[in-house]
Amino acid sequence: MKKLLRILQLTAAIAVMASCGRPSVYNQCADTDENGWHIDSAVIFKPVIADTLHRYNMIVTVRHTSDYPYQNFWMFVRITSPDGMIARDPFECYLADNTGRFLGSGISVYEMPVLISENIRYDQSGEYKVEILQGMRDTLLTGVKNICLTLERVD
Repeated sequence: MKKLLRILQLTAAIAVMASCGRPSVYNQCADTDENGWHIDSAVIFKPVIADTLHRYNMIVTVRHTSDYPYQNFWMFVRITSPDGMIARDPFECYLADNTGRFLGSGISVYEMPVLISENIRYDQSGEYKVEILQGMRDTLLTGVKNICLTLERVD
């Protein structure tokens, strides 16, 4: 009986924690080449924004292995709106501390979420194109397994 009560408590706790997150309107991942992410190879996402009244957070999650050779990670994010307007910005994040210990969550694959834009209202509905390029100086960057893009609606 105690075991059943413990399982019910655990299930309830998980359900409460899951309901506390912001609603995701887009969440996709794309793998990089297993031999390395070429400097000219973009990871492309095509989220559709239907609701222009709400605000959104855009998060890029970098998933990497312990083979990633650097402390930091540079990426270029290029966003093309439905009418063809282009915004391009560089972003830097730290994947490891000064001692080389990885900061993201995980054991063999580490995940580091990076907030790209916060509380943004998109003024056009339709398909946006989000291209992410690695901005490191390596022609072929090893250790990055995949990149994920999440759009969260901010209420």
